[in-house]
Amino acid sequence: MTITLLANAKINPTLRVLGRREDGFHELVTTMLALELGDVVSVSLSDGAGVEATVRGELASPDIPTDGSNLAVRGALLGRDAAGSAEGLSVQVIKNIPSRAGLGGGSSDAAAAARAAVVELGEEDGCLGGRLGALGSDCAFFQAARRTGAALALGRGEEITPLEGPRGWWVALLTPEVECSTPAVYGALAAGPAAPTPGWRVRAESGARELFGLSALEAREALANDLEPAASAAVPELQPWFALLEAESAAHFRLAGSGSSFFGLFDDEPSARETLGRIEASAAAQGLGIRLSLVTRPAGSALTTVPGVDLG
Repeated sequence: MTITLLANAKINPTLRVLGRREDGFHELVTTMLALELGDVVSVSLSDGAGVEATVRGELASPDIPTDGSNLAVRGALLGRDAAGSAEGLSVQVIKNIPSRAGLGGGSSDAAAAARAAVVELGEEDGCLGGRLGALGSDCAFFQAARRTGAALALGRGEEITPLEGPRGWWVALLTPEVECSTPAVYGALAAGPAAPTPGWRVRAESGARELFGLSALEAREALANDLEPAASAAVPELQPWFALLEAESAAHFRLAGSGSSFFGLFDDEPSARETLGRIEASAAAQGLGIRLSLVTRPAGSALTTVPGVDLG
């Protein structure tokens, strides 16, 4: 049997950095939202003793490893350990999410591979517990919020409160031919020691629930990403894109995570496609390359089964 899951992309409608913690990580308050766009991750038993991976697809890129450093491999190993098994596993990943783009593709692959491995080995995915946070902060989101596809994330991003997601939003997504290193972006962030004010957790959850209850047009006013100045400084190639969005009356687009993708919220599909078309045309006129451009929607869940996928 092969277990195949959709490893969703994510955006952060809001991402606030409260400061740097004593452990070197940054204290975050961020909302997270899974999208219908996703990689396809399959796990099956193999004859070997280890975990082997195959990565292919339109957006498979040379920077994605297939050895033990691949997040999907690490996720499958974690799932195997959680299931108390030593079986060999084969992991196949079809990449539809660009790498180094702020969309959480690697983290989602890891979470999907972990869950698929557990199910393939005959266990309930509850045995994963809070283990996924050890692979990366975003990994915990995809598992903890898999039934809603939306959450508030605190700490370094691994403290997840699942929330009901928005209704009626359309998301215009654009990934330039620019790659962003998350460590480099956080390294350029001017943030001192974390000093959150009393009651900030309660206010954060209340604000997140309110945000996801807004229309897309209303939610635009609340979008925020404290990493944008740091990303612009660490990756100067992003600067023409910020200028282009401003010129095309799309300054409401926000950077996804640490970049390099941008997203905009819309209440209807035609408006999203029209705006994205104008941005694409302007980028082409300026010689700016695009890796991915599409209109998608919030998924309403995460890590769902994908039946009938041809894995080749």
